[in-house]
Amino acid sequence: MNDSPRRRRLRYHPLRTGARWALCLGSVVALTSAAAALDDVIDSPMYKAPELPTPTIIEVFPEEAKALWLKALERPEADVKCRAAEAIALAHRRRVKGLDTTIAPLVAALDRVDQSSSVRVAVAHALVALGAPEAAPNLWRHAENGNTDLRELIEPALARWDYRPVRAAWLERLRKPGTPQRSLVLAIQGLAAVGEEQAADRLRELALDERRAGAIRLEAARAVGRLRPRGLEKDAERLAADSSPRGLVARLAAAALLRHHEGDAAVRLLQRFALDPEPAVAAPGITRLLEIDAQLLDLSVERLRQNSDPHVRLLAVEALFRRPTETHLGLLRERLADDHPDVRVKARRSLYELAAKNAFRKQVLAHANRTLQTEEWRGLEQAAILLTQLDHKPAAARFVELLRFDRPEVFVTAAWGLRRLAVPETLPRVVEYVKEEFDRLKNGAALPNRKTVSQAFIDHQLSQLNQFVGQQQYGPAETALRGFVPRFVGPWESRAAAVWALGNLLEGKMDPHLASALEGRLNDTNSMPPEDDRVRLMCAVTIGRLKAKEVLPSLRQHFRDREPSFDRVNNACGWAIQHITGEMMPPPRTIRETQRDWFLGPDS
Repeated sequence: MNDSPRRRRLRYHPLRTGARWALCLGSVVALTSAAAALDDVIDSPMYKAPELPTPTIIEVFPEEAKALWLKALERPEADVKCRAAEAIALAHRRRVKGLDTTIAPLVAALDRVDQSSSVRVAVAHALVALGAPEAAPNLWRHAENGNTDLRELIEPALARWDYRPVRAAWLERLRKPGTPQRSLVLAIQGLAAVGEEQAADRLRELALDERRAGAIRLEAARAVGRLRPRGLEKDAERLAADSSPRGLVARLAAAALLRHHEGDAAVRLLQRFALDPEPAVAAPGITRLLEIDAQLLDLSVERLRQNSDPHVRLLAVEALFRRPTETHLGLLRERLADDHPDVRVKARRSLYELAAKNAFRKQVLAHANRTLQTEEWRGLEQAAILLTQLDHKPAAARFVELLRFDRPEVFVTAAWGLRRLAVPETLPRVVEYVKEEFDRLKNGAALPNRKTVSQAFIDHQLSQLNQFVGQQQYGPAETALRGFVPRFVGPWESRAAAVWALGNLLEGKMDPHLASALEGRLNDTNSMPPEDDRVRLMCAVTIGRLKAKEVLPSLRQHFRDREPSFDRVNNACGWAIQHITGEMMPPPRTIRETQRDWFLGPDS
């Protein structure tokens, strides 16, 4: 009996770089680690050529579950009621329709006299998740009389709904001495969210009060800065006077006061904040200056790009991008080698966007090529990606040299770049390298500078190169590619790519010997371990391209579902049969599956 579609999907382990699978835990871990170390741009076209049809799953919400949850809300057990309320909130997050009918029962459960506090919190959470402003009076009544957990859940929602009766209570908390800190913070945040101008003077007092806790001062500063986007420069200057570590809270408050200000006085202070040694002070200053005019950061961007905090360096990259002078382009180039991946990726993307404009393309290419001649792996990776995306074919010669680099981030990216640039002159050296490196893999050897590099990275690099020669239909690569066909445990990604490439090279050409070898790999499902499904998938595709009619019995055997399913090998066999015989594979089905992971849902 065939597995259900849902069960069969669990047998595969897709990786980020394409629909690929592994059959043993060790290989999954190795391949996942390899994929995680590489940039998202690195793709594998063999998994999309041909496009194999798969069914479409439509998950259907079990309507009877809602009635069961409402019954559960009336049960005496607290844990059952909590789970029912949590299920309603989850259903809302999953965009289930028709949940408005649960609001009244939830309000009734909230108001029940003997209700436990844990149930009240769960029910309140469901009402807040549903966005039920009609429940605001009930929620506010329980927030006033309830515990801190309940207030922290309910009061931000009341602010979003602008439930006006709560404003008076928040204003009273601001005036009343001894208000607990957390309750005071909730009031400050709520009043800022609803734009209550009556609170501004008291919030300013709290922000300036050195006797207050730092958390209160900062929250008050953010709030009054939001309510009064002008006129707070003198207060900010006074708070910013102490540049020592003791003055940190005051400087943070000063930066918060000016978060929405503009004008000469505010700009001078913001420029000072931008160079503050504390990143939490510098970041809001830089952000506001960027919003006003990036030119205001020209004098400080040189220092900002060297800041120890990656978030500040990210903002510096944005400032450089918005002001693409010759000097700034050079500073952006330097960030390609930044220690933090987010910064160097942002620098690369910024340069790519600038290169789309004719005025900057030549300069960007020059800067990227300069980085490509270095030996620093971070910059090399980003420069290789950038030059590939810009289709700068002269970079291909350097990419060939980088195939032997010691860091996988570079040598895999170089292989990907060679495939994407597709410069014919590089093909002979690529094939030479593939032969040498595959021999080393089979012999358990490695280049001297790669003795600690995981085999999974080499496998991924060879996969890119094999796909390259296949896409180019480079005949002299055939012998090297055939060497990947025999069973060999380990480099499955590159073996799959080699088989796929052979199909491109030999399409429509009868080759009984190769067809027989591929049939053996397709049928190898009982070895320990069995042949990898990626290799079997590509074997079926290449058999179809060879139009090897003698292999039809095996193809039919593995086309066990007789229609597109979630088994990609099954689908590849169906595609191959169609390619050889013209027998049309049935179109993929749309499968409606009832969701079964609900509390008190079907089969629970």
